[in-house]
Amino acid sequence: MSKAPKYSYRVVEKRNNTWTAEIQRQATSKKKVVSKRQTSFASEDEGIAWAKVELEKILVNHIERNKRHDEERAEQYQEKLKKAELAAAQASLEVSEEATATEEEENTSFALTEEQQLKAIADLQELEQLENDDDDKESAAKPKFDFEVELEEAELAEKEALKKAKAKKSKKADVADADDDALTADGSDQVNDIYLQK
Repeated sequence: MSKAPKYSYRVVEKRNNTWTAEIQRQATSKKKVVSKRQTSFASEDEGIAWAKVELEKILVNHIERNKRHDEERAEQYQEKLKKAELAAAQASLEVSEEATATEEEENTSFALTEEQQLKAIADLQELEQLENDDDDKESAAKPKFDFEVELEEAELAEKEALKKAKAKKSKKADVADADDDALTADGSDQVNDIYLQK
């Protein structure tokens, strides 16, 4: 693996007798990308001074970001270790429960002590709590994209429209039922011949 620095700078003279300073990042082994650029320096020394200051700022930010990522990775590793330990404890508890059940069938007098049972129950509760915390973290930390928000709003609007349509339909049905029981045009209580023919 190459030991070449990831960031470097370059100062170039332009046609109008000014200098341009660039901070470059090594993207691949053969490709460099300009991260920052400043133009119109009167001399090469001014460009170099600016480039050195900006390069130092970028490197400090890069180091701090790497430290944060290392800490996050360490925390994730510790959580994985805890989960693995709890899973091992749960597996050993299940094995001991199976062994207890088989021994009870064979009429042996082996059983977990009350202290061991309480420890196993506490381990199981801690495992469940960690799993719940992980689910909460994932759902809370996961940002929603604009299209997800729009989809949810569209679904809600569609549900509201369906509710309104159902309410309208049931109103029409109620009105139709009421019309069936309504008086005829002459005011009598008899039902129209049309309804009788059906």
